[in-house]
Amino acid sequence: MLSEEFVTKVSAISHDQQKLIDLMNELDEEKRRIRSAQRKWSNSNKQDGGLSGSERYKRLRRIKDRLSFLIEEREYVRQALGKLKREKKQLNKAANLKRDFTQAFYAASEMSLPEELFLQLAVKAQQLMERT
Repeated sequence: MLSEEFVTKVSAISHDQQKLIDLMNELDEEKRRIRSAQRKWSNSNKQDGGLSGSERYKRLRRIKDRLSFLIEEREYVRQALGKLKREKKQLNKAANLKRDFTQAFYAASEMSLPEELFLQLAVKAQQLMERT
């Protein structure tokens, strides 16, 4: 389960592709550090910095739990990045349509859709424009 703090952090940067990529890289780096430490504790004897006995199993269990959280967090960031890319692609597609079509589509939407739905779409369009 993702922490509320992490979800809030991702939401705050969900409009910035580079910050999302940087966060994914940080998570990947932490996973590499943890796996390196895990190998050291698992494969080294006590004199070389390894762990033994119940302490070893406790530490390794905590490490595995942390890795699971990191994997979940990375997937959440990856999905946010994918959503941002899809939105940018849709916005670029709409921007490259002929101006006459865009205006006609807007007018047809306004005439055909229920007012509440049309207003929801207008709000969503405004949010997409603000992200670019």
